[in-house]
Amino acid sequence: MFRHIYLFIWTLCGVPLSLYPQLVHNEADTLRLPEVRLEEVEITALRESGKISRLPVTAGVLDLQTLQNNQVNSIKDLGTFVPNVFIPDYGSSLTAPVYIRGVGSRINSPSVGFYVDNIPYFEKSVFAFDLIDTERIEVLRGPQGTLYGRNTMGGLINVSSISPFQPQQTRVALTGGTPTHLHGTLAHNRLLGSSTGVALSAGINRHTGFFKNQFTGEMADDHLSAGSRIRLAHQHSSALHIEFTSHFEHLDQGGYPYAIHNDTSGETQAVNYNQPSGYQRQMLSNGFLVRHEAPGVVLQSVTAHQYFADKQSIDQDFTPADLVFAVQEQWQHMVSQELTLRNRKDSRHQWVTGIFVFGQDINNDLKINFGEDAVAAGMVPALLTRCQLSNNRLLGAAAFHQSGISDFLLPGLTLTGGLRLDYEEAQLTHDSHMVTNADTINPASLESRRAYYELLPRFALLYALTETSGVFGTITRGYKTGGFNVVFESDDQRSFDPEYSWNYEVGLRGNFLDNRLDLQTALFYIDWKNQQIYQMLPSGQGSILANSGASVSKGAELEATILASSRLKISVNYGYTHATFSDNAPNPDTNLSGNFIPYIPRHTLFGSLQYRLPLNNDLFRSVSLFSSYHGKGKHYWNEQNSFYQSWYGVVNLMLTFEVRNLFIDLWSNNLTSTRYHAFSFQALGNHYVQEGKPAVFGINIRHRF
Repeated sequence: MFRHIYLFIWTLCGVPLSLYPQLVHNEADTLRLPEVRLEEVEITALRESGKISRLPVTAGVLDLQTLQNNQVNSIKDLGTFVPNVFIPDYGSSLTAPVYIRGVGSRINSPSVGFYVDNIPYFEKSVFAFDLIDTERIEVLRGPQGTLYGRNTMGGLINVSSISPFQPQQTRVALTGGTPTHLHGTLAHNRLLGSSTGVALSAGINRHTGFFKNQFTGEMADDHLSAGSRIRLAHQHSSALHIEFTSHFEHLDQGGYPYAIHNDTSGETQAVNYNQPSGYQRQMLSNGFLVRHEAPGVVLQSVTAHQYFADKQSIDQDFTPADLVFAVQEQWQHMVSQELTLRNRKDSRHQWVTGIFVFGQDINNDLKINFGEDAVAAGMVPALLTRCQLSNNRLLGAAAFHQSGISDFLLPGLTLTGGLRLDYEEAQLTHDSHMVTNADTINPASLESRRAYYELLPRFALLYALTETSGVFGTITRGYKTGGFNVVFESDDQRSFDPEYSWNYEVGLRGNFLDNRLDLQTALFYIDWKNQQIYQMLPSGQGSILANSGASVSKGAELEATILASSRLKISVNYGYTHATFSDNAPNPDTNLSGNFIPYIPRHTLFGSLQYRLPLNNDLFRSVSLFSSYHGKGKHYWNEQNSFYQSWYGVVNLMLTFEVRNLFIDLWSNNLTSTRYHAFSFQALGNHYVQEGKPAVFGINIRHRF
């Protein structure tokens, strides 16, 4: 623990300040200069933009500079510096499980909402894509169900790309790193007349991987992805805005660099399995937005369609033996429509009301092949393949309203109340059979249907301390819909119930010290029932969601950014989460009540220091140094709390040279080669781990013209 405290302090002070004598020459005390200011952050994810100090919500808002400094190329990168956010590396992009304040889900539907340019992404299988030309990301912590509905009980991630109406510009970025890593993006903004703009972008990402499969002699985690995005906007008049967005990505990656871990010796064996594994995906997302501003009100319509097709191939025993090999293919179509109506901002009473409908069709084709070694071990009586074909159809509708009254009872006090009625219907068609010696045996078919209704209220009070600061308190109902498991071995494993929560939060947010300190702090308490918990099937040949009785998560968060001078900015983010089962007895012989919920770090810590030195030179304009420390506290990998990852921290550095319109970044991630387990699980009598990535060095070249 003391080593990590030292690394944290060294990152904030030692490394950058060791260069201080070379970079600073008798600089005046700019801390006293009135022009040194942090601008107050605006947030757009709550259906309208507004100063965050005037909104009763805890949120991290990451601007373009923050995204570049921390090399955020996917939402997986957010879990390194947003308080109480953890996104474990599953080993492929099949799933990107997001946990916020202890709330999350490893498989099936997510517990955290995800929107990109107003388009909803409902499946974790499409969360992990390359972010191209992203301008800002907002991470809202706590339930957002009143405005966003199902599966946002943990929070919401809102991504915004660069607007087509930004100044006409072409941007090129190239990255090279070790081991062989090449990443390139090209983006162009262009005005097509006085009222139409287009933003075009494309990117390719190639990585040879970090971990070699000893059995095949090839890298187990190589990666190739390529994508493109178009955003076309037209301002017909000052009152009518029309926008079309389309995003496509192709992904082909190796997967699952898992190795057997010896719990007695603490050693991890080499990655060594016989069946080549990987993940392929094609994804297309389209959105059409129309916004009309009439006298006193704003009407907005968002229509979205999303399609993806993927294929997962996985050696489920991760050994050289020919035991179990699974191939799963999925196809999804999702269509949604949202209409919202809100009043203009020049009113004491602010309100928004709307309706939301969606339809989702997911097909899943799973084949589990048992090899000769499985027969010899008595797992199956003969060589066979288990086949399962399922279709899961979802239909949903919701109506919602939220109102806020400012100067309620006394000046500066705002009361907000909201309610959403959420309805969802799920229908499962499931066919299964076995194939052995070319014969089909044990065919079975079933159909199931379930419907869910839920009322999601929200109450909030916010009191403005100053024009740029306020305190707030909220009470919110959280909800994650129930559903069906794709794989199951008995009828009681076929489905799982919804989970519910009541969330209580108080917080402080604002700019202080003459707008040189941006501070956000919060305390939260979550009491939820029927938590959906990831469990391996008894056979070890798949996983399901099952409900536990009750759980509690409580904790605190602190985010602070200080502009110490016009050249020096320091940030510290800390999160504490104490998430435990209060009632969890999966069977009469096992009681896990009091155990910690898996995948939830007790502590998250991020510290960064950015120093920018302007240069009085026509060619060299500035040099900047950015250093950061990313720490994760102890977290367990299973309900039994029998194995865990202890505290670890990594140090990242970046040195940036601005040469006219050219930016050159020299960087290193995990500079000290800290060893840790990025993921871990148990199956088939073994304990498997995926090691964290070692030290990486690289260069970015960014140019705009």
